[in-house]
Amino acid sequence: MLFQLLFGLGRMQTYTVHESPSHPTDRIDRAETLTFVKDGFSLQAAILGPLWMMAHQLWLGVLGYVAVVVAILVANEWLGLPSSAAVLALAGLHLVIGFESDSIARAGLEQKGWTSIGSVSGANALDCERRFFETWLHAQPVLANTTTEPRRPLQPSQVPPVATVTPRGSVAGRLAGLWRGKE
Repeated sequence: MLFQLLFGLGRMQTYTVHESPSHPTDRIDRAETLTFVKDGFSLQAAILGPLWMMAHQLWLGVLGYVAVVVAILVANEWLGLPSSAAVLALAGLHLVIGFESDSIARAGLEQKGWTSIGSVSGANALDCERRFFETWLHAQPVLANTTTEPRRPLQPSQVPPVATVTPRGSVAGRLAGLWRGKE
């Protein structure tokens, strides 16, 4: 039961969706830049508090963590408490970080200028992404063709040879882009 509670097995997950301040205009490129932040307890953040914050570039959080740890250690020495009291206080601090990791991550994104554009719930991360994009993509405008001259049919000599299509983010796609000089 505790394992299911900590890892969120067998229940719905909720994510908030955030968009960067300098997002592309095309809806597909824009969709690739969105960030999903999971609501709930983070075991990684609870165990590796300051390292988790550094990995997410939350430098004010790291400074706050150091200040609280120093305050705990100074108070422990000043009050003459046993060292187990400081250990319990530090364990409590890490639990707070684990439970508030989603709020800490969202605050870090807001500080960098990101905006929250919605939230979504689902069985897992992939289900949440699918549900979000099913509604969000249809609401985004499709860019119109900006060329001023009408399209003319290609002459047989202008038709490119048939080639296999590779996803742009894959290794083969990157190599193909480099070969063509596009990346």
